[in-house]
Amino acid sequence: MRKLLCLWSLLSCLALAQQPDFERYFLPQTLRIDLYQTGNKTDTYLSVADLCVEPTWAGSLRNLVDNLDLGVHYVKVYDLESQKLIYSRGFCSIFSEWQTTGEAASGVYRTFGLTIRIPRPRNPIKLVIATRNRQNQLVDHFDTVIDPNSRFVRKPPAIQQFKPRKLVYNGDPHTKVDLLLLPDGYTQKELARFRKESRHFIDVLFGTEPFKSLRTHFNVWYLEVPTMVSGTDNPRAGFFASSNFGLTFNTFDLDRYVLPHDNKRLHDIAGNAPFDFVYIIFNSTKYGGGGIYNHIATCYARDTVPANSWWPDYVFVHELGHALGGLADEYYSSSVAYEEFYPRGVEPWEPNITALLDPQNLKWKKLVAPDTPIPTPWRKAEYDSLDYTRAIDRENILRTDKYAGKVGAFQGAGYDSEGLYRPELDCRMFSKSMAPFCRVCQEAIKRVILFYSE
Repeated sequence: MRKLLCLWSLLSCLALAQQPDFERYFLPQTLRIDLYQTGNKTDTYLSVADLCVEPTWAGSLRNLVDNLDLGVHYVKVYDLESQKLIYSRGFCSIFSEWQTTGEAASGVYRTFGLTIRIPRPRNPIKLVIATRNRQNQLVDHFDTVIDPNSRFVRKPPAIQQFKPRKLVYNGDPHTKVDLLLLPDGYTQKELARFRKESRHFIDVLFGTEPFKSLRTHFNVWYLEVPTMVSGTDNPRAGFFASSNFGLTFNTFDLDRYVLPHDNKRLHDIAGNAPFDFVYIIFNSTKYGGGGIYNHIATCYARDTVPANSWWPDYVFVHELGHALGGLADEYYSSSVAYEEFYPRGVEPWEPNITALLDPQNLKWKKLVAPDTPIPTPWRKAEYDSLDYTRAIDRENILRTDKYAGKVGAFQGAGYDSEGLYRPELDCRMFSKSMAPFCRVCQEAIKRVILFYSE
């Protein structure tokens, strides 16, 4: 064991030594790159829409090259003169999710905004975007040269009326995960309620592991951004508010899926605060939310039904599992907009689900007890025979099954009843409950938090 720890320390030191020197290549500001993604299921086109400088960079000054291997896309930044990789990050996008829908498969073309934020380079760079193909291999498919000192790079002043305020502050943003909360659908008179609901959600978050143990690794900021009309766009009800960010229910024609569609406006406002991750709390009592890795998370504010009062708490933490941890949904019985989110016979990139193509080398093998069979049997047929009116009986199966509480490979995950497996019977990413994150999900989230806070 001591030899393994020494080897791990050596590898960690080597990885750190290979990280680029921030001051050599960057200034302590942000270069924001707004792009458009256009296409259908098989075609993807990227184009640069705008370049602008934001006044601060809140990210790590040490971990510049991403080794997390998370996300559908990777942005890679090369120093143009030396061709050295000086920055990279994995991320997902609304467009890449839409590509898995029936609309995209039918040949319809759509366009979605995308924003990439990098530390402001001192000198010209080559920007490369790679995307995973159907075999989950990252393939470069877009590149452009950017001169950060060009007259075409805007340097707009901050929108002064949106002053960043601290909800939780533990120190220098460069060594913390900076989470930014934004309101949507709150009028000026309702912003006091947004502050109250924000404090509640943050208390719930830091009462949940691994966030609880790593609370001091976070700063939480918020901006008070009022809207003219109270509420959130709900197309199925014919209601349209004056959303600051184009936030709407019914994304991809899935009623509960709520995402922002005015990406530029979102980042114009968010750029007033230091942040690594953005979370929108929207003023609605209708169940909904969404989370996309390294892009956005959203959650409805509250529920008017007493029996459902914990649902927003579940959603808030669950969606941050996606947006911060890069976690997959582990459930398989709820309706979704996707037709083939995970191709058969391909190992997903997400850390908490597997196609189990190589059972001997399960990616969370180190957490599996020697006496736990892989795949791991469970009372799936009995569970599936119960509908949602038998929720208590379903929960009882998850609690009392022979392998309950053990890490294994349980069939049913990633919107698919067969062919994909999850690490534990129950998890915040599996059931609509206040279940804790399983051990695999906790390890995955912890890894991201430590990467961003060094």
